[in-house]
Amino acid sequence: MKLNVIFVATLSVFGLSSHAAACTDFEVFAQPVGVEGYNPNTLAPATLQIELILPAGPAQTSCASHKIELVSQTSFGVRDLSDGRATIEGTIPADQSAFAAFNDTTIRLSQAAVDELIATGSFVFDYSWIQPGQFFPVGTYTNVLDVNVNGAQVTSVEPELAVFPAVRLLGDVSSGYGQVDFGALESFEEATVNFIYQSNAELSVTAQSQNGEQLVHEDGARIYAVPYSTYINGAPMVANGTSPMSLGSKTGRRSIGTIRLQLGDIGTPVAGEYADVLTLSFTSN
Repeated sequence: MKLNVIFVATLSVFGLSSHAAACTDFEVFAQPVGVEGYNPNTLAPATLQIELILPAGPAQTSCASHKIELVSQTSFGVRDLSDGRATIEGTIPADQSAFAAFNDTTIRLSQAAVDELIATGSFVFDYSWIQPGQFFPVGTYTNVLDVNVNGAQVTSVEPELAVFPAVRLLGDVSSGYGQVDFGALESFEEATVNFIYQSNAELSVTAQSQNGEQLVHEDGARIYAVPYSTYINGAPMVANGTSPMSLGSKTGRRSIGTIRLQLGDIGTPVAGEYADVLTLSFTSN
């Protein structure tokens, strides 16, 4: 006799349901933080940062699906700044972990950035670098960025950067030292030296002679001294350290200046070496 045994397996499926809290009242505030000023002579980039804040504190985890973007509302790029006359072009920071995507006008935050904002209620990130050594005209530079959540504007932020006045010597005098050699001294002889400089503001210069505009004998002025006159860009200069001369308003372009020294009547000098130290001090404001 054959016995057929049929095993019937039954599977009961229990439905488990969970209800995550809905993301409601997702309010975002934004403010610029970090560096406020830019010195063209600083060697490191100026880092512009933005802080996003949830005024109500940490949000529901369901809010983590939100897409958050910064969008420039100006005619220049999202990382750029302008004072209405000139534009500062920002660059992408070294740390790009806060970005999911970006182009010239828009920055989209990464999921990790959104997650931190949701979990802690705030998030600070580098959004633009201003490279060093650029002589932008002095002024306050700004931009207007919309903060969009899922394509809708919820707030805006206005990054701002003040460019400070600065001056830099270039070329042969970049070390801060130059030399004028008259050779064999002759009455009313002239010698000139050029200096290259860069400034972004109103610039003035003062001259200070160590020996009262005299070339002094190596054994001292009691042995002999030869008078001379100082001219900068063709204009006479009193080398007393307290009489500034304007070099005009500069826009950041390189300029060339000229120092001309003219000997007076040398009389009958004693043989030997003659020297003076003439210090030029530049002030930008």
